[in-house]
Amino acid sequence: MSLEEKQTIVALGAGSITKVVWPDGRIERCDNIKDVKLYIEKIDEMLERKENLFNQRY
Repeated sequence: MSLEEKQTIVALGAGSITKVVWPDGRIERCDNIKDVKLYIEKIDEMLERKENLFNQRY
């Protein structure tokens, strides 16, 4: 397992992927819409999905 697979990464922007590494080694990803216009229109949804992901962890 490389270093980037061992740490949580928070990514913002169209087409980006947030990754959470759980204490048991499991990895969970949350991707954003690639289309910039749709990303802007759905920014609240994108932020809520990330917030829910991190609330599960902490």
